[in-house]
Amino acid sequence: MSQLFSNLLPINELSVPFLLLYAETHFRFFSFFPSLLYKREPEILFDLPYRLEPNSDLPVLLIINDIHRFPDTPEMIALAISRTTGTEVFTATDIAALEVHHPLQKNQRVFIYTVPRKNLPVGEFFVTATVTMKNRINSYNVINDNLNTSTKRAFRCFNASDSLPGKGLCVYGDLHVHSQFSQSHVEFGPPVSAIDLMAKSCGLSFVGITDHSYDLACEIDNYLKENQSLDRWNILQKQLSESAGFSTIFLPGEEISCLNHYGKTVHLGALNITGFIPGSSDGARRNPVFNKSLTIKEAVKEIHRQGGIAFAAHPGSRSGLLQRLFLNRGEWSEVDLQNEIDGIQALNSGFSQAWKRAKILWLKMLTDARKVPLLAGNDAHGDFNRYRAVQTPFLSIYENFQRFMGYGKTGIYGTGNSAGEIFQKIKDGATFISTGPYISINYSESHGDYAVGNQNTGKSGSRLFVHSVSTLEFGRLHTLSVFYGYSSSPEKLLFATEFDAEMYENVSPIDGVPLLSASYIRAEITTRCGNGDIFRAYTSACWL
Repeated sequence: MSQLFSNLLPINELSVPFLLLYAETHFRFFSFFPSLLYKREPEILFDLPYRLEPNSDLPVLLIINDIHRFPDTPEMIALAISRTTGTEVFTATDIAALEVHHPLQKNQRVFIYTVPRKNLPVGEFFVTATVTMKNRINSYNVINDNLNTSTKRAFRCFNASDSLPGKGLCVYGDLHVHSQFSQSHVEFGPPVSAIDLMAKSCGLSFVGITDHSYDLACEIDNYLKENQSLDRWNILQKQLSESAGFSTIFLPGEEISCLNHYGKTVHLGALNITGFIPGSSDGARRNPVFNKSLTIKEAVKEIHRQGGIAFAAHPGSRSGLLQRLFLNRGEWSEVDLQNEIDGIQALNSGFSQAWKRAKILWLKMLTDARKVPLLAGNDAHGDFNRYRAVQTPFLSIYENFQRFMGYGKTGIYGTGNSAGEIFQKIKDGATFISTGPYISINYSESHGDYAVGNQNTGKSGSRLFVHSVSTLEFGRLHTLSVFYGYSSSPEKLLFATEFDAEMYENVSPIDGVPLLSASYIRAEITTRCGNGDIFRAYTSACWL
């Protein structure tokens, strides 16, 4: 979630060019600097999961940010739930009973209002959320959020009758999520407990908490000042280590700002690490304590020393001009990926241009016989139904309705009952990425007999099978493509199938695959809903 700061920040602690990059609703260069975004209210946002698993109630999240500067208080919450038969309104006046306790309560209040599932329609419905706020003078209402120029569009949610496709054959998760400890001039996130509830509600089994390295080095109550004792890091680790009370498997991690081979800043994801790894090159702060910028190679080496997993975070993304000029932002390249990367987060939200660029990098790695699996995340900062950020400084808010926690998912084959098992499956390459359907390459027609992974499998001329699954929520199976590749040669299409019938599950044989050195196969599936929406899934490589 985008954060909006109040008045001028201390020049000695903030990089001035950063102010040219981001202008938030609580920031102005001076008292009367013109801004369409600025307002003398706390930043107020509602959010809720984009879908509900069977038997899940609907949690609606309300975050009121910067209360230490604007101490307005909520008086009532009203939810209007629209369905084909009409609209039903739910209200809550006992606000204190809904409040969530968390470590950053001095500057952020969090509330969760739960609507029982029995009061919800099956399938798609829409929610319009209103909070009545009280300041020192009067009361005012906020609908969905109080960001000037945002759409205020109703939240879309799908009340599912079926679990995510492939239940029992895999588990799903989001490997790039930020909590409230990623807090700075431009963003903030939700408490870990809220992430747990939202993940459970929408069907995720695991979440990688990857807060910014430069944020984790700051004081609890002042994100402009470094903290040598690493209080933020330590409190977060304590929360994650006590996650037995959560429904979600939390994977402790970090998003490290490090330097590519051009000396430009890129982001490296780390999972299963035990100690803080400094990365302070693009936090828009001066860092006298942790003034250290690691190279990708150095950061990966430290992650592996701690027994962790290193992945290229959103390697297909491109930085804007101001980010390149003032924050030294760069891009991932083939040379950078030659470091001992354990995975590539090629899918960051939807299958957009960033995915296409990342896919090219990944296919080049396969051609070089690099056994690196596909991973997915959404770089969500408390975004569960839509992404909000500043589009034009001082002028407009940007919203993305295909970028939020759980939209792009990492699938792990098997049960995934523990963090250790999930880490091992990632290392083994037993993954796929998806915005909806399930797909696997199997040794046999048996559905759970998956072959995707880094270990060589099969014999020349042996049969493998592609298993695809969808549900009504994600539409019928539409197209299936299977590719074959080997070292130093572009991959080739083995076969492609378009399904005509209303088919939601299919097993297709792969016949006569030649056994060559460093060869692989991989599969892609698309599904199509009646309204034209298309969802996709891609396996990691199955090495032969």
